[in-house]
Amino acid sequence: MFQFDYNTSNYEQLLLKLSGQLGMPVHNNQVAFPAEVGEGSFLFLPLPNGLHACITDCKFNQDWLIHRKRSNHEEFYTLRFDELSIPGSLTITIDDEKVKENNTSKSIAYLTSSLFDWSYLGTQGGTYHSIAVMLNKEWLAKYLDIQTVEDVLSTYITLKAENFNIEPLDSKYRQWMRTILDTDEDNPLRLTVIQNRIMLMIERFFLHLIEKMKNPAFRIPLSQEDINRVMQIEGILTKDIFQPAPSIQQLAKMVSISESKLKKDFKTMYGFPIYEYYQKARMQAAQDKLLTRKYSVKEVAMELGYANLSNFTIAFKKEFGVLPSQLLS
Repeated sequence: MFQFDYNTSNYEQLLLKLSGQLGMPVHNNQVAFPAEVGEGSFLFLPLPNGLHACITDCKFNQDWLIHRKRSNHEEFYTLRFDELSIPGSLTITIDDEKVKENNTSKSIAYLTSSLFDWSYLGTQGGTYHSIAVMLNKEWLAKYLDIQTVEDVLSTYITLKAENFNIEPLDSKYRQWMRTILDTDEDNPLRLTVIQNRIMLMIERFFLHLIEKMKNPAFRIPLSQEDINRVMQIEGILTKDIFQPAPSIQQLAKMVSISESKLKKDFKTMYGFPIYEYYQKARMQAAQDKLLTRKYSVKEVAMELGYANLSNFTIAFKKEFGVLPSQLLS
């Protein structure tokens, strides 16, 4: 088993510690995993305003444990954006609480405190895509514009493991993650692109958190089983956004619940009805393709299944406020 324990509040030190344990050199703030451990890399990344992040992109070739030990001296927070796909078992631990699932996929964003132990224990063959940002109380207080961060964070942090999916990674989060992970190393704008996407993710997370904190009953009123079902449906909807979506009836059968419960739970979890969410994800995918400047408006519209170009143009403008042709210009 590969096991990595740490308790540092500095990701550059974390990079050096991991490099030493793996016996692999650091190159451009990045260390590759040796083949016996996994396929992928760990990257340290400075961010604007004194923040720093680490990016893990790995498929493990053996059982693995990543464990951040609690700190008894210094309190800091880690904002995590994690995508995990585990063919065997995954155990997530925060403090004395554990969630264990088999043959699972997780796409989640959440805060953890250094006052708690935190770990992922996964089996061989698991993939772990992660963007973790180190934050301190001073930065959080300034960003959230409050006198003391405890007013906002105390309730959230005490959730610990009981509701990991307080902020599910929807299609927009996952698209930003894909851009971060897939930007070529030889791209001269790579650092700028990655920093930009991470800052967008941080901003979106805290905007959503502040909105939820305005509601005293901000916890998602769903059981863990319900949350897993809805996340499974969201994954099915967005797996290939250029293919027609299954019907509500088909989706409900896939997770063995009623159509009415599926529609209600999905809106509770993601904030939009199923097909409105699906349409927004389609338009986001269309925008991403157009921004590569490799495809014409007609090509993107056809790939999305629009027989009428004007219908695509209307849908795109409704979502983004500009015509697709204006985006290209």
